[in-house]
Amino acid sequence: MRFKSILLLLSAASIAILPSCHKKDDDTETDPYLDGTVSFSFPSFVKVGEQLTVTPKGAVNPTGDVGYYWYSTWNSSRDTVKTESGPGDGSWTMTVPLETGVYTLTVGAFAANYSSISSYKKFTVVDPSIEGSLKGAGYQTDSSLLDQRDNGVYYLTTAGDKVWMQNNLYYSGSGVSYENSVAMDPIVGRFYTWNEAVSACPEGWRLPTDKEFAAMTGASGETLSDVAGSLMADATFNGQKLWTFWPEVKITNSAKFSAIPIGYAIDQEGYMKFMGSSQYATFWTSDNSEDIALYRYLYVANNDIYLGYGDKESFRASVRCVKDAKNGE
Repeated sequence: MRFKSILLLLSAASIAILPSCHKKDDDTETDPYLDGTVSFSFPSFVKVGEQLTVTPKGAVNPTGDVGYYWYSTWNSSRDTVKTESGPGDGSWTMTVPLETGVYTLTVGAFAANYSSISSYKKFTVVDPSIEGSLKGAGYQTDSSLLDQRDNGVYYLTTAGDKVWMQNNLYYSGSGVSYENSVAMDPIVGRFYTWNEAVSACPEGWRLPTDKEFAAMTGASGETLSDVAGSLMADATFNGQKLWTFWPEVKITNSAKFSAIPIGYAIDQEGYMKFMGSSQYATFWTSDNSEDIALYRYLYVANNDIYLGYGDKESFRASVRCVKDAKNGE
């Protein structure tokens, strides 16, 4: 499956090295660059207004120490946090902008008689509140559940004799955040292995069986035909439409399932690979056999819902919890 992601495009979490040259007085030579590669860790997505501390690493002065400065696209002034001979490690505490969108943060390392080196990262600022970054999901805010374990909020809908969560589970006790960015948890949920998913739901809730998933759509069979649009939310993320599709897929969200195309993840020996964003929505079922389990997935270009088989330990999908309506909410 080809990875084509509106969300990843918004994050644009790239790193570039931007060396700056300092010419000597005779205009024929330049100072040598500092050794190493200056860099810093920063999430692809961050929450509006939160305060974060960033720390540079990797720059080396062969004859002494280095100084550091920071520069951001939302603040036109350069902030020198450490001089070459000054104390500290160059860390900088910043406040994330209050407006959603894509921003750039740059760090530079410098020292006397050396050309400075720098790098930057782009990141996306998100608003996790209802109708914040995610608009048009169709959540029924008058019916909700507060997960007492970590204060997660889930909106609920009833289909037949079952109560379903409308938004993806984001229980912090297991699973991984989209693009390893915790700020995205309330917006798109977390990805879980099947082994994690079977015990991730709040008390009284559980993974749905494949039969229950099919019953919610009113269809049956290995492929649930012509019903995907009834589960899709006609939503946008930071102003960008999430489901972009061929004309035969008509979004109605009539089942109030509010599916969004956040894709899936694969754990490859400790390296998390996020795939399929803007194309797929994947959901575990409780059905399983030996090392594999069944999941249902929606694809952007087709109105059918397909059946997939994933490894219980390495494939990660979204989770929707369900319970019997007769038990109350």
